Amino acid sequence: MRSRRAEVVAMLAAADGGFVSGERIAGALGISRTAVAKNVEALRSLGYGIESATRRGYRLASLPDGLLPVEVERRLSDPFWSRVEGAAVTGSTNDDCRRLASSGAPEGTVVVAGEQTAGRGRMGRQWLSPRGGAYFSVLLRPSISPTDAPPLALVCSLGIASALHAAGAPVMLKWPNDVYLGMRKVAGVLLEMSAEPDRVEWIVAGCGINVRRSSGLALDVATLDEVLPASPAEVAALALDGIAGVYREFVRAGFAGLAERYGRFHLLTGREVTVRDATGAVVARGEATGVDGAGRLLVRTDSGVIPVTAGEVTLADAGGAA
Repeated sequence: MRSRRAEVVAMLAAADGGFVSGERIAGALGISRTAVAKNVEALRSLGYGIESATRRGYRLASLPDGLLPVEVERRLSDPFWSRVEGAAVTGSTNDDCRRLASSGAPEGTVVVAGEQTAGRGRMGRQWLSPRGGAYFSVLLRPSISPTDAPPLALVCSLGIASALHAAGAPVMLKWPNDVYLGMRKVAGVLLEMSAEPDRVEWIVAGCGINVRRSSGLALDVATLDEVLPASPAEVAALALDGIAGVYREFVRAGFAGLAERYGRFHLLTGREVTVRDATGAVVARGEATGVDGAGRLLVRTDSGVIPVTAGEVTLADAGGAA
């Protein structure tokens, strides 16, 4: 359900630069005109340029600089997302979402940011998160055991890739958690979990998408603006709705029902790869033949096909890990 602020902005944005009376907004939202005025003032404090005129109402003159929760929330279409929090800048959306999870926030809670100062990637790496990107973390509470949780990284990356592909971006997937544009990374997913021995309490999936090129972004990564003219808020909403749809399928039938779809996006299939564990030891070396119904990478080696549950993949023809 949208917040009142998101509903007010949505009505003003739909007017396409025209005025909307406070009475009309109040009637449509079932609130008082005083409540409308309070929401408008709150939006102005966030950076929205909202003009007002006697007997004409309110007009949206400009949007705030940076990705804000209201801008993402008003663009979401899937009802799975129940609460959207965040700020233009935060340390880590995963840390923020974990705190909400620990305090009992419901599944479908989202934390968004336009910049992170302490973003994290897999295996403890720093995730550069300068302005111009879409960074968000989602709270999931699936009724599964911890051993069944790892495929959720694939689920989230598949949701992102499916949505971006439908919007016109020719993205691909690199097992286990990356989205690529050509042979350069454009997005990634990081899972964090709290669980009992036999059940998951919550999972926070952090997602970072490079939307626009900025001075703080590494030159060897891709940005969506190369192929898709969309704002960070638009990209975040697209990706979130994509994740919701794929997650719903995962809850219903597990990853086995998604493996074929994942395979259609998978760029590793047919390539020579080396997979290493967190210590750097080689787990498998050979041809990646696909991903199985448990979300494991299948690598054909000289001694047979090895199903890999986790690891860092290096492409033999790329000269390093991507």
